[in-house]
Amino acid sequence: MDASTKKRQRTEDDLEPSKKPSNATATNQLEDIPTTEHYQVSYMHRSTVTHACTSLRHGYVVTGSVDGVVKFWKRVPIAYGAKGGGGVGAEASSAAGSDAAGSLAARCIEFVKSYSSHVGPLLNLSISQPTGDSAVSIGWDGVIKFYDVATFDVSGMIRTVAPEKAAKNYPGKVIGKKYFRLGQHAALVEKEDLYLLVSTRAPTREEWQWEQRERELVQHRNQDEEDGPLPAPVSNGSSSSLQTNHCNVIDNMVPPGSVIVFSGTNLSNDPLKVITYHATPVTAFAYNVTQQLVVSGDVNGVLEVWAPFSDTKEENTFPYKSKLSTDLYALIKKKTYAIDIAVSELGNFAVYSSDRKIRLFSFKNCKLVCIYDERLKVYDQMLHKSGGGSAFMGMDAIEYGKRAALEREMEDAYLLSGGVILRPSSNKKQSDMAISTLTSSSEGTHHQYLHLSFDNSGKFLLLPTIVGIKVINIQTHRVVATVGKGDASAIRFLHVCLCPGDAKIDQQLQLARKGGSSAAISHSSEDDSHTPPNDSLLIAIAYGKRRFYSFSHHDPLDSTKGELDEQTILARDILNEPPDASDLLEASHLSRGNDDPNSFNAPLTTATHAVLRTTHGDIRIKLFPKETPKTIQNFIGHAQSGYYDNVIFHRIIPGFMIQTGDPLGDGTGGESIWGGEFEDEIRRELRHDRPFTVSMANAGPNTNGSQFFITTVPTPWLDNKHTVFGRVVGGMEVVMAIEGVKTDDLDRPLSEVKILSVDVS
Repeated sequence: MDASTKKRQRTEDDLEPSKKPSNATATNQLEDIPTTEHYQVSYMHRSTVTHACTSLRHGYVVTGSVDGVVKFWKRVPIAYGAKGGGGVGAEASSAAGSDAAGSLAARCIEFVKSYSSHVGPLLNLSISQPTGDSAVSIGWDGVIKFYDVATFDVSGMIRTVAPEKAAKNYPGKVIGKKYFRLGQHAALVEKEDLYLLVSTRAPTREEWQWEQRERELVQHRNQDEEDGPLPAPVSNGSSSSLQTNHCNVIDNMVPPGSVIVFSGTNLSNDPLKVITYHATPVTAFAYNVTQQLVVSGDVNGVLEVWAPFSDTKEENTFPYKSKLSTDLYALIKKKTYAIDIAVSELGNFAVYSSDRKIRLFSFKNCKLVCIYDERLKVYDQMLHKSGGGSAFMGMDAIEYGKRAALEREMEDAYLLSGGVILRPSSNKKQSDMAISTLTSSSEGTHHQYLHLSFDNSGKFLLLPTIVGIKVINIQTHRVVATVGKGDASAIRFLHVCLCPGDAKIDQQLQLARKGGSSAAISHSSEDDSHTPPNDSLLIAIAYGKRRFYSFSHHDPLDSTKGELDEQTILARDILNEPPDASDLLEASHLSRGNDDPNSFNAPLTTATHAVLRTTHGDIRIKLFPKETPKTIQNFIGHAQSGYYDNVIFHRIIPGFMIQTGDPLGDGTGGESIWGGEFEDEIRRELRHDRPFTVSMANAGPNTNGSQFFITTVPTPWLDNKHTVFGRVVGGMEVVMAIEGVKTDDLDRPLSEVKILSVDVS
């Protein structure tokens, strides 16, 4: 990561870097941030997890998923010596005894309650500031729900109506109301009342087309009125009333760049006020509790600092005399815009922009302090300088290429768009159209977003990146730690939520677990030398995952503490929801006492290599039993039973692949060792990104049998469609020789090429 400062002289108003801290000082500063390389435990939702927030005062973590479900989790004391149980759901009843208590304690948090709060995706989930007594969830269905965090119960609800639904369903009853579509960005603020600030989103393409039609109706109505008086409406019909209502709705629509203020006390769906500082949809939003100011950004790159509770703009206590003297136009100059904003208690705010740069501003004068560059171009240069070896942040060129491909996939999912894209207007006199990238039926990943955060001291910025979650000292502009870098190969962290230490613990609950002994939950010791470890947590959400991940100061996969077994690794992922196919495959690793080789729950095979002995020579294959256990079990079962002996390569396509595994020899036969077909084992880290990839042939999703193929070129279009279960590590020339065999118009070889036998080891 590059950190570059502006080329200008620093003034006394700028943030002055502190002196280089000693090792002891740096350690003390980081003690409230878990900096382990691996997460301690993860829990599931039924759909992709999109939001997470925490209440330090009450010791709760609240998570939300794309299906509109909100879950409450209680933080529990961390027993670093305890081992977590394998595969036991957090929502299941715990077994009695000290073992159960120790298992739960080792898991950092436990499930409390779940709400199916919304019909459709969750737009926002926030905890009230500054106390954390309340929470709010906002759904695509236009419903706003408030929660009392202390009792983890719903305390109120506001139901809003989208403009198109109001025009259709409530004819003649909505004159004078304001109409809007709730957006993704919000803040819940506690003052003399509970206030909710929520942005309004851009319309989807269908909604925009509806607006255009309605505006044309309004235009025609106005032209008719200019031509002369209109006839009286028909008393026994509703068409005139409906037309009038359409006009009222379109005339009273709130612009997409507005921010709506609701009362969380009287729960009226009429906004207290509508604040309009932005001409285009808001793409980032953060509230500064100390100064009671909002920092927001829109799709045009405009950054605004404003006071939400002042009656007029002139009453705002701005941290600058003129916006021209600030750097708030920096994003416009670079033709980029904010997609997330985080506020520091130290007097700074960080802006993550769509160009993958993080700009650090000072709140004193809104001047730019530093820029952190997270573009792939920077990592490409670093990899080139390292020579492509593993010295580059623990990655070789192939591993980096895999992660870079995922970053581009994230861009395709609009994670760097702020939920909005600009479409060129057909009318040159009009500005570009802002269209929402989200719909109620969008994939779960489209509703995820990048989120950075500061720690409680305001000195450290937590930034999710391609190599893990970087912890950046904003005074020295250096990376002081990288959280989760050991898991970053398989998990791309997007959203971070820091839960500081000394969370409130439910002592009655702990007393019940410990058999009534108050000493068991004491946070202090008679011996001051035995200081209890910090219980801070870091909750992280990952791209495309149904899980959220909890980091503590305990690394369960710390290799310095002895050899790790497979159960320890897999026990981190708790199956607290009905598993899907990938979860079942992971769970099969934990099977016990089943020696049936034909069972799905059979122990994982230890075979890691296979040799195809063909009529053209031997082909050595490295297998991936941990990543694709069932596919490997099927392959090895067929190999050991002689199923593949004398089977021909029935399909050969030069510049693509060679295919075999069908005992019928025509591409229509073959079955699994269990009979019939079995499901795919698609793994993000196993791609068709190079030649000599060994992959399962199929006739569609989850139709694997016995046929497989070996590629001779990179075939990325096969990713997420076929299970990669091996790579050719020897005999590449044999593969190329088979590829060179002449074929007919149906890609069948004119001379027979056979597998004589298959050896596994």
